[in-house]
Amino acid sequence: MLELSPEEGAPIREKYTTADQLYTQLKADVKQRAATLDEAISKSTQFHDKIDPMLESLERIAERLRQPPSISVEVDKIKEQIAENKSVSVDLEKLQPSYEMLKQRGEEMVARSEGADTYTSAKVVQDKLDQMVFLWNDIQALVEEREAKLLDVMDLADKFWCDHCALIVTIKDSQDLLRELEEPGVDPSVVKQQQEFVEGFKEEIDGLQEELDAVQNQGAELMAACGEPDKPVIKKSLDEQIYKRKSSLGLSRA
Repeated sequence: MLELSPEEGAPIREKYTTADQLYTQLKADVKQRAATLDEAISKSTQFHDKIDPMLESLERIAERLRQPPSISVEVDKIKEQIAENKSVSVDLEKLQPSYEMLKQRGEEMVARSEGADTYTSAKVVQDKLDQMVFLWNDIQALVEEREAKLLDVMDLADKFWCDHCALIVTIKDSQDLLRELEEPGVDPSVVKQQQEFVEGFKEEIDGLQEELDAVQNQGAELMAACGEPDKPVIKKSLDEQIYKRKSSLGLSRA
C-alpha cells in the first residue's frame, strides 16, 4: 500500500509501527510481571517454609527460660550456670541472619498487600511476624533477667562461704583459747589478771554472736534464692560446722 500510494500508506505504516511498539512493550511488561510474580512466589514459599521452624525453635528456647532455674549454692557451679545461660545468646546470634531475613521478607509481603487488614493471607503473615518478634524480644529479656539473678546469688554465695569459713576459724581459735585458760590462781593479783582476761574474752564472744547472726541470715537468704536440691547443703553446713562449735562458747543459735 505504501508503495502504491505513499501518501495514503504513511498513516497505515505509522499505525502499524505504533501497534508494534505497544505489542513489544506489552510483551516486556508481561515478562517483567511474570518475573516479579515468580520472585514473589519464591520469597513467599521460602518465608512460609522457614517461619514455622523458626517459631518452633524460639518457642522451645523461651519455654526453657520461663522455667525458674534451680540455682546452686556453690560459686563454681553458679559460674557454669551463667556460662550455660550465655550460650542462649550465642544460639540467638546464629539464628539472627534467618530472623532478619524472615522479618524483612514478611514485611515486604505485607506491604505488597497494602496492609495486613486487607487480605487474610497478609494477616496470617503479620501474625506470624508479630509472634516471632515477640518471642525474640522475650528470650532476650529472659536471658538478661536470669543472668542478673545468677550474678546476685553468686555474690551472695561468695560472701556467705567466705564469712562462713572465717567464722569457723574464729570459733575454733576461741575454743582453743578457752581450753588453755588456767585454773583460778591464789594470788589476788593473778586472779585479777585472769578476771580481766575473761572479761575481754566475753566481749570477743559477744562479737562472735553478731557474726554468727550475720552468717545465719546470709544462709537463710541463700537458701531462699537457691534450688531445692541445694538447700540441705546450707542447713548441714550451719548445723554441723557452726552451731555445734558455738555451743561450747555459750553462743545462741537464733
